Amino acid sequence: MILLHGLVSTGDVFGAGFDRIAESNRLVVPDLLGFGRSLDEDRQEFATVDHLDALDEMALQADLMDKQWVIGAHSMGSALALAWANRHHDRVDRIVCWGAPIYSSPEVTRSQISGSPMARLFALDTAIAERACMISCRHRTLAGWVTAAVQPNLPLAIARSVSQQTWRAYRDAMNNLVIDTDWNRLLAHLDQNETSVKLIWGTEDKVGDLDYARSIVQDLAHSTVNTVDGADHHLPMTHPRLCREHLA
Repeated sequence: MILLHGLVSTGDVFGAGFDRIAESNRLVVPDLLGFGRSLDEDRQEFATVDHLDALDEMALQADLMDKQWVIGAHSMGSALALAWANRHHDRVDRIVCWGAPIYSSPEVTRSQISGSPMARLFALDTAIAERACMISCRHRTLAGWVTAAVQPNLPLAIARSVSQQTWRAYRDAMNNLVIDTDWNRLLAHLDQNETSVKLIWGTEDKVGDLDYARSIVQDLAHSTVNTVDGADHHLPMTHPRLCREHLA
């Protein structure tokens, strides 16, 4: 089982509640290219193909290429999980995505992201967002403690990791793996290969368009949309046991 984290995050979002998976499965939790322990200050571009190639290298180093995979993904990691599964459809049994940022078009995605002043500040490819991100990157330790103070609901280790990235990694991930993702195409290709995909949101999650997701999967034989009552965008942190059951 391979778990992929979301934007402004690391594999640490899959905490101790997921460790039990390793009792009966091989469990692999990478930090995606440009984030956390995979932070790269020198790389100038983080295209989707770069992320996929990095995951392939990880799979080779971890001796996974002759195994069958189950992929769990949170938020932005969902786009990467679907794209990676399309590259290796013969190896992937099923995919579970929590809080995928699925929208009908790049224009709708940008509109939803820019729905609040804080989102406009930190989520879009703007001069202000770049400035804010670069300041955070220059003062990573301080930025981590500020995040912990502003979001006390997050575990300390998670809050302090939000600055473990560069502006380029953040910008390209936002553009390539959130705004410009063709969810319809990715899911259709996986359905043709009979790959099972579960799309799961908390009922309080503000990320993603569930109606649009349902309109996609209604014509697909191997994809489903499900919700978790009362949960928000942090399902892997707040409901790890339930997420383990989704994977199983």
